[in-house]
Amino acid sequence: MLDPGTRLGPYTIVELVAVGGMGEVYRAEDTRLHRHVAIKVLPSHLADDRVSLDRFQREARAVASLSHPNILSIFDYGEENGVQYAVTEMLEGETLRARLGRGRMPHDEAVSLMRAIADGVAAAHARGIVHRDLKPENIFITSEGRVKVLDFGLARSHAFGQHGPYEATGVLPTEPGVVLGTVGYLAPEQVEARAVTPATDVFALGCILFEMVGRRVPFAGNSSVHAMVAVLHDATPHLDDPFIDGIVQRCLQKDPAARPQNAGELAEMLQNPNVGRASARLPRGRRAEARPTFIILFVLIAIVASYFVFRDKQIDHGYDLRASDIRGDSETRRLIELALRADAEGNRPKAISLLEEASRRPSPTAFPQAFLSSYNDAAGNDAVAVQWGEKAMARLRGAAPYEALLVRYLVESGSYSEQELALGKSALELRPKAWRLRLGAAHVHLGQRNREAARRELQAIDVTKPDDRRLMLVLADRASLGDTDGAERDLRTSRLAKRPPIFHYTEGRIAWSRGQVQRALALYDRAAAEAAAEGLVPLELEARLHAGIALIRLGQWDEAQRRFAGTSSRARQVKLEHRVYEATSLAAYAAHRSGDFEERDRKLAEAAALVPPAHPYAALRLLAMRLGSPVWKSWSITSLERDPLLAPTVTLIRAREAALAGDTARARLELRRARAEGIDTAEEREEAELLAAELGLPSTLLPPDPPYPNLLRYLAIFDHPRISTGTGTSR
Repeated sequence: MLDPGTRLGPYTIVELVAVGGMGEVYRAEDTRLHRHVAIKVLPSHLADDRVSLDRFQREARAVASLSHPNILSIFDYGEENGVQYAVTEMLEGETLRARLGRGRMPHDEAVSLMRAIADGVAAAHARGIVHRDLKPENIFITSEGRVKVLDFGLARSHAFGQHGPYEATGVLPTEPGVVLGTVGYLAPEQVEARAVTPATDVFALGCILFEMVGRRVPFAGNSSVHAMVAVLHDATPHLDDPFIDGIVQRCLQKDPAARPQNAGELAEMLQNPNVGRASARLPRGRRAEARPTFIILFVLIAIVASYFVFRDKQIDHGYDLRASDIRGDSETRRLIELALRADAEGNRPKAISLLEEASRRPSPTAFPQAFLSSYNDAAGNDAVAVQWGEKAMARLRGAAPYEALLVRYLVESGSYSEQELALGKSALELRPKAWRLRLGAAHVHLGQRNREAARRELQAIDVTKPDDRRLMLVLADRASLGDTDGAERDLRTSRLAKRPPIFHYTEGRIAWSRGQVQRALALYDRAAAEAAAEGLVPLELEARLHAGIALIRLGQWDEAQRRFAGTSSRARQVKLEHRVYEATSLAAYAAHRSGDFEERDRKLAEAAALVPPAHPYAALRLLAMRLGSPVWKSWSITSLERDPLLAPTVTLIRAREAALAGDTARARLELRRARAEGIDTAEEREEAELLAAELGLPSTLLPPDPPYPNLLRYLAIFDHPRISTGTGTSR
């Protein structure tokens, strides 16, 4: 929030007027022209989010390209000390939402207001701009009775005469569970992720006009997802006003081609008194003849009953995916079912092979491509993930709501956590038993450091449903978040008791969360041996790594080094390179703590040569710098700088570089920048808190047990108490 008197260029803040999800609006004085203006400021926590910044800048560009009395005028756009702001005319009055809150509109007022709204939107359409988020909150009625269309933040601009159809919509986290736009005013093509055109805005205007007279939106439901289903499948209800009803029926056609093609055509209709009479529709009392007789209906139900029983078969428990969700033939469904079953059993290579086979079939479903995108994203194969994601999105036309939501959720990367959370929550409204979605939501909350929200999601998962591997994860993470008693109780009564390696590993994680390091070490060792005997190599390596970390915690540096060397060798045998990287990095830390700096440098260089994904590589660089090793000086950060999402991490690296150079003032400045950019929600927050302690700044001692960890995070947690209390140094 900006204080009164704050200067942004030639503007002086007077007072805060409004706060919304995408910005703060202030009354300000233009010191050059001595007039009051409105200034919309992008909050600092969104300024470096590329989606939010793009939306903010897009709105400024869209409005600046328009000049119409019914569109909010923009005067200026700028940046001051990292604050992005847009300057517009200052409006006095109320939103259309506030006006609707006072009661139903008379016919003449509704028609007059909608004509003015349509005139403004028509000016945007004439410039190739589709608003995409028209709703009463974005319509302002001034105290003089003039209408202003606001918030072009979701607008898209294309010259529709030259470039063909508008681009397909994506999903932005406008608010949790909302497809791009706002539920209640979405056109069918927005719900289905199809191309948007000016007719998309006409649909929203029809919804607004309906609400003006009918005092409710035409398509509603108990949740946002049910409302979207209504938009796709329900007939438009009728209004008592024949003239307005005729216009609304035309605007709310499911097929965009059947609507007025732009807001200009709608404005003309509003001046034509014959529209209502010319609107053809079935008399309300004459619909019985369109219904089949009871006997015919009974026969039809009997014929298709067995078919729908098959179609409702559950393909996968984790996503509550059913046969009826998968468009295509039975062979495609069979391949997807086998693939997801293989993944649940821990055999992802087999799952990928089956999904690739399904993707080659002439089937309209997008699920094979979406799961392949998700699996490759998890493996760090970013380019391949993007390719499969594009193929999945190209198949979404005609998808039912659950397929559309789940496919988008699967093809999104973890970098857009708010977007992932919004999609997951929307899908959960349709399938509340989809525990994989709930587990995903928990991990998004963990990435945002919202431990309480993560714990609630994990505790809501029915522990009888997940496969053994993910049940282990659910219980271990619950323990990490403080629910040790509940996690242990559920572990004892779960089926994991029949899987000794998984049971003892989970038991070890719970013991660790209780602070019982020696007991955790013994359980990890037992789990590793049992996993090796059963051929569960991934679990064996994970248990070995956690055992080594326990030895670090106990101060047994030499034994830890020996264990990590053995783990690295085993990981090389089975070609699990990311485990080689982790074991080697952890061995470097153990060598440093034992005073063997030559071995430390050798291990750091060895880990860097493995070229892991960007985030762990950044963590390794920060570790090397913190330990005083010179090896990092030959490492490039070009790959990190190319990714805007890693900007906070790069800034933190700059802060550490300044600290090493003895430039404390610059180090503090860069650390403050990193925090402002969002390092608090990144994996490197532990490194940021540790650097703050070294610089004598306030720092937070983070929980000693980070759930779902990048294992290098433990090291900064271990060092924080030593640095902050002055009981040790980084070298």
